[in-house]
Amino acid sequence: MKYAKGSIEYEMNCASLHEMLEAIPMTLSEQSRLQWWVREGHDINSNPWKCFEPDGSSMNYLKAFRILFGAPHGPWDSWEYETYMILDRSKKHLLSK
Repeated sequence: MKYAKGSIEYEMNCASLHEMLEAIPMTLSEQSRLQWWVREGHDINSNPWKCFEPDGSSMNYLKAFRILFGAPHGPWDSWEYETYMILDRSKKHLLSK
């Protein structure tokens, strides 16, 4: 889903982005990609790769980016990548081990 710039949803999404940037350490590359995603109007809790949480909900952009492009785990994470396994790479759906 894309939010129209200037809409309440867009502004709330930007506020969520600001909170995430302050709370979660990330590389400059991760920051710039996440900022671009949100500025384009996409929900911060979505991703372009169609990655999903074990419960079927959409995975947030940063988590999906880290799993697919490196650094899926580290001291900055509050979630444990090791507790997940990729069930189907074509669907990029994760299941609990």
